[in-house]
Amino acid sequence: MPCERKPMRYGHAEGHTEVCFDDTGRVLVTCGSDGDVRIWDGLDDDDPKFFTVGEKVFSVALKGNKLVTAGSNHLVQVHSYPQGDPEGILTRFTASPTHVTFNPSGSRVAAGASDFLVKVVEVADSSQQRTLRGHQAPVLSVAFDPRDHFLASASCDGSVAVWNIEEQTRVISWSLLNKTNDVTNAASLCRLAWQPGAGKLLAVPVQAGVHLYERGSWEHVSSLSDDQLTQPINVVSWSPCGRFLAAGGVGGSLTIWDVPSKLCVERQKHERGFSLCALCWHPGGGRLAYTDTEGRLGLLDGFCPPGGGSDAPDLHQLFDEDDDGLMDEGQSDTRSPRATAPPEDDDDDDEILVPPTGRGRSRGAVLDDDNSQ
Repeated sequence: MPCERKPMRYGHAEGHTEVCFDDTGRVLVTCGSDGDVRIWDGLDDDDPKFFTVGEKVFSVALKGNKLVTAGSNHLVQVHSYPQGDPEGILTRFTASPTHVTFNPSGSRVAAGASDFLVKVVEVADSSQQRTLRGHQAPVLSVAFDPRDHFLASASCDGSVAVWNIEEQTRVISWSLLNKTNDVTNAASLCRLAWQPGAGKLLAVPVQAGVHLYERGSWEHVSSLSDDQLTQPINVVSWSPCGRFLAAGGVGGSLTIWDVPSKLCVERQKHERGFSLCALCWHPGGGRLAYTDTEGRLGLLDGFCPPGGGSDAPDLHQLFDEDDDGLMDEGQSDTRSPRATAPPEDDDDDDEILVPPTGRGRSRGAVLDDDNSQ
């Protein structure tokens, strides 16, 4: 059965918007450039609860009864959930934080900011902080290794790095992204994601595809792509079972791959072509929430891939042969042929990015950081 794409709902003012599920999967939490956090009792909730954090909220993360926000006031704050009561400041930066995330247990929060720093903070005792230094431009995203040993980060300096959290050292760094000195001019948000479970693979959006790196060896073991993806991917998210990878991109593409076979099992297109800036799987799988740069919330429901398998992929399965295929834009296609991997080390991409609104402005509206360095 093809996926059903629910009609999108306006949740926030125009600008960068993020979404996450609570642990039950019944409630959706969003934040936006209006400075509000909204708590939705399902997509059909016509009167979601909300509380105001500040002028703008760039990122939100939720674990158990703790909700963390990154705001334009340079603060990472913790709030009670679902009440939304402020419980204090976890950490502060000298410029706006751009992304926050919890570790799997909820005991730590990682945050990256426009002052080039990444911080890892203990939730129970915010005085226990580790600062990871080395990026030479604003940080775009951070992602905890499921085993809580490593942290991955992406930066406007063009690099994606993996850090040893306890030793506060950089394990490896890849130069993968276009360089810029400002978050608002970045071609992609480059929201990274580790495969659930043992964290065998790190998924990195690179231009219009996804690179997969093997934990430990840190080798580039595979790539995911699709002939119809021509604009940068902003965000990737693994399904809870660790088999499927979803990607949301500039121009509104929403793609799901079966990672062992590199088969594209779902393709969708934003109804108005606006960029997607956040993705989150339902804890039980089968549903995918997403938000766009116009402050709207959407839901892809009924994801049931052919075969219905749920086991995480074996690494050797990632090297199956690829087949070409066509996309029926805007329609669900669960019989999609296998996609071909993009060529590696392509440094000649001079394509001019057409913004999703059609106006002659940069993709910076995706994350409007007034304090980018």
